[in-house]
Amino acid sequence: MTEHSLKLSVVIPAFNEAGAVAGVVGAVAKVLAAEGFAAERFEVIVVDDGSSDGTAAAAEGAGARVLRHPTNMGYGKSLLTGFAAAKNDWILMIDADGTYPASDIPKLLAHAPGFDMVVGARQGTLFWGNPWETVRRRIYLMMAGFVAGQRIPDANSGLRLLRKSAVERSMPILCYGYSLSTTMTLSFLQAGRFVKFVPVSYEVRTGKSKVRLLRDVPRTLQIMTQVILHYNPLKFVVFLCLLPALFAAACAARFALTGDVKAFYWAGGAATAAVACFLLGCLMDSIRLGRRREGSPFDA
Repeated sequence: MTEHSLKLSVVIPAFNEAGAVAGVVGAVAKVLAAEGFAAERFEVIVVDDGSSDGTAAAAEGAGARVLRHPTNMGYGKSLLTGFAAAKNDWILMIDADGTYPASDIPKLLAHAPGFDMVVGARQGTLFWGNPWETVRRRIYLMMAGFVAGQRIPDANSGLRLLRKSAVERSMPILCYGYSLSTTMTLSFLQAGRFVKFVPVSYEVRTGKSKVRLLRDVPRTLQIMTQVILHYNPLKFVVFLCLLPALFAAACAARFALTGDVKAFYWAGGAATAAVACFLLGCLMDSIRLGRRREGSPFDA
């Protein structure tokens, strides 16, 4: 068996995952050994995010290096702690709940080092869920695609392979919750990084999900807005301009058909708002371009 050329740090964020984390650590180590990774060429880091069960002990018993947060700080903070402690430039992140089978890891490794990030794009009914969840997820992916300017099959996958150095230079916005995975996807794409999406399986998790829609969805939308304002504010503003522009067109049509003077004034006001919004976007984009010129064009 040929020894693998990469040196790899595996980061596993965990919060009250005592029932699954040992199995994940063991499965990852077994797969990497089968892929030709000698013991000294990879490490497994479990970040215990203030768990109240035996997560840390279970991870240590399985052979992982365990880092502990004194209190629960969130999924994103756990990943960032693991990234900072990683000894190698290539990082594999995988969730501790068993939803991502370790057997899919070679699918990601096959595309390194040609890409800066390889994302495991989840497939199947467990990913898409019931009809309502499918609609919600498709809307979410459409919004992520609008921000990135390209189709995204899975924006917040918890299984991905990435360069540590690329994370350090491509993440202008950081968050400590579940939105960090979405932030990485959008930031890498907007920064012109090479990103590959690879289909992977998605299985039933062990234990209880920590995701809270009322808490995490607004945070994700906030992150999307921040990313597009950082990289392409004019695109965001043009989208906002459509609202007063469409209203102005409707009022102008009403005035043309009925002669309603109020509609004429409403059309003028809405058109003025659309132009003002567009000019504001142009100003924001000029500031962004000026900021880029001040730095090196090779910084990204």
